[in-house]
Amino acid sequence: MRHAILIMAHKDIEHLCRVVEYFTQQCDVFIHIDRKTHLTPQELEIINGYGQVKFCTQKYAVNWGGTSVLECELYLLQKALEQSDAEYFHLLSGQDYPVRPLQEFLHFFEQNAGKEYLQYISLPNPNWEDCTFRRLQYFYPYDQASLQPNPRRWVQQQVRQQRVKGIKRPIPDEFDHLYGSSQWFSISRKGADVLLNYTRQSTSLYRRMWMTFAPEECYVATVLINLLGKDDIVPSNLRFIRWQKENGNRPANLGKEHFHFLMEQKYFFARKMERPYCETILPLIDRYLLSDTEVQQSPTGGWVYDGYRKYEYEEAFCNWVTRFCQDVNIKSAIDMGCGAGYYVAQWRRRCLPFCGYDANPYTPALSSRLLAEGETPCGIADLTDTLHIECPFELVVCKDVLPYIPSSFEPIAFHNLAALSTHFILLSWEDTSSTIGINSHPIKEQDLLTHFEQEDFVVERYMTALLRLSLKRKDCCLLIKKGLQLRTE
Repeated sequence: MRHAILIMAHKDIEHLCRVVEYFTQQCDVFIHIDRKTHLTPQELEIINGYGQVKFCTQKYAVNWGGTSVLECELYLLQKALEQSDAEYFHLLSGQDYPVRPLQEFLHFFEQNAGKEYLQYISLPNPNWEDCTFRRLQYFYPYDQASLQPNPRRWVQQQVRQQRVKGIKRPIPDEFDHLYGSSQWFSISRKGADVLLNYTRQSTSLYRRMWMTFAPEECYVATVLINLLGKDDIVPSNLRFIRWQKENGNRPANLGKEHFHFLMEQKYFFARKMERPYCETILPLIDRYLLSDTEVQQSPTGGWVYDGYRKYEYEEAFCNWVTRFCQDVNIKSAIDMGCGAGYYVAQWRRRCLPFCGYDANPYTPALSSRLLAEGETPCGIADLTDTLHIECPFELVVCKDVLPYIPSSFEPIAFHNLAALSTHFILLSWEDTSSTIGINSHPIKEQDLLTHFEQEDFVVERYMTALLRLSLKRKDCCLLIKKGLQLRTE
C-alpha cells in the first residue's frame, strides 16, 4: 500500500527536510511552500533531490485563517491523486513531526484499510465558536490582511464593523448537517475522490467558503461525512495537538514537557514544532520513539533497557486503579516494577499518592521525563533482593513483572510484595504467549494464591471480578487483601 504525504510548509526548510527524510518507503511526498517564503536555489535543489518528493510548488500565498489554506490543501490533494497511485492521503503541516517508526505507521493503515481518520464534531457545538455559526456568517478577510501591521487585529475590526452595520451571511444550506474538524487528516483514495469530485461538480458550498474563517475546518468534514456517512470515519486525526496556550502559542509549541503525552495514545504525528521550543523535544523523539534499543535481562529477570517503546501502557488498567484508590481512600501506594514510570506519572497527575521502583537501572532517568518538573523520579529496587521495608504501603501494584522472575527467585519476590503491603496487592501479568521474546514463564494463578495465602493474603473476589470486567480478561489479574482484615471486618 502506497501513501501520499501532503505537506503545507512555510518557513523552516531544515525541519521540512527532516520530515521528508522520514518517508523513505512506500510514500510519495507532495509539498507546498508558502509563496511568501524566499527559497534559495540550493534549498530548492535539496528538497527536490529526495527521491520520495514527487512535487514541490509555491503556487499560493497562504494566510492563516484565509480561504487560501483550503485552496492550497485541495490543490495538493488533486496533484497527489493525479501523480500517485497511493491508497491513503495524509495532510501535514511543515511544523509536524513523526512520533512512531515508519513501519508502524505503514502497518497501522494496512490493518485499517478503508477507514477515514478525521477529527470532527457536529455543528453547532459548545466547543466551536460558542455554539454559533459566527465563522460562517461574517466575512473574515485574512487573505487581504497580510500587509497590515497586525493582520488578526485588523480582521477582527472588520468583523466588528459588519456586526455594527448588520451585515450577516446566511448559514450554508447545501447539506442538512454541518461539521467542524481539525484541518489535518488521513483519508483513503475513495475519500479524496469524493471530496474533489464534489468540489468540481457542486461548486456552491466551496464558493460559499470564500472569506469564512478557517474554511478548511468546516468544508472537508461537512462534505465527507455527508457523502460517505460516519460508519468508516474515525473521529481522530492521529495527531497530537496540545490545545492550550503554552510556549507562546495556542495550540502549544511543543517542548520536552510534552514528551509524555506522545506515548499515552496512538499518535503518528505531533505539532507544533517551533524553534527554540522544539529543540528540547525533537532529540527525545528521535532517540526514544523513532528508534529503540534491545532489552537486556539480568539473572533475576529485571530489564536493563534505556527506552520506552517496549513498555506497555494500558489505559483501562490505569483508570481502574484510579477509581479503586479513590473509592477506598488509599493514602499510600507503590508500583513495584514500574518500568519507565508511565503509570506512576499518570496516577500522580490524578493526585494519587504513588511512588515507583524497578530493577532497571535506567528507571530514574526514564521516569523523570514523564513526571512534572521537580517531582521525585522513580527509584531502583529489585524484588528479588532482600528489601528493608520501614514504612509499608496500603496498596502495592505489580504489573507485568511476575513472568520474568525466575522460579527460584519467586519466594523472595512474593515475600517482598507481601511485606510492602498493609492492605492490598494488585497483581497483573501478561499471558506469556504475548511476551516479546525475553525469558519468561507462565504464571499459574493457583500457585500464586498458595504463595500469598502463606503470607496471610486472600483474594478480594468482588473487586477482582470488577477488575477483570474492566480489563476484558478472564484471568491474569488479581486483587488480594490482607486476610486478617477480612476476618475482623
